[in-house]
Amino acid sequence: MPRMIVMSDRGLIKQVSLRAGKTTLGRDADNVVVIDSNRVSRRHAVLIKEGSSVSVRDLGSSNGTFVNDERVVCCRLEHGDTVVIGDYRLRFLEPVGARESATVTLDLASMHSSLASRRHDPTGRTESLRR
Repeated sequence: MPRMIVMSDRGLIKQVSLRAGKTTLGRDADNVVVIDSNRVSRRHAVLIKEGSSVSVRDLGSSNGTFVNDERVVCCRLEHGDTVVIGDYRLRFLEPVGARESATVTLDLASMHSSLASRRHDPTGRTESLRR
């Protein structure tokens, strides 16, 4: 199950599991994730889980919602993305099985093919062959 790790500048840490549907974030007590900060709107943003996809949507907040240092209105999250709301950082984590394209496996065969694609010239420099 995907989850968010919530961290503040004061070092507070909380883990939130994301179930299907919406997870609201904001200063108001009726949000699923209450963020106690004057820089956060009462209803600041929402995390939307549809199938295996999770997105964050800003709800017209005063100070904005940022994903990996870029202000967003709506953004699909990838494993490891950092969402900033006020002075809180939320790290998005997906379970290992859900990260098909994000997983890189390095084995001897790929190392061998990488080395085979290089050639040496008489000056001793190494160049990579690109097609």
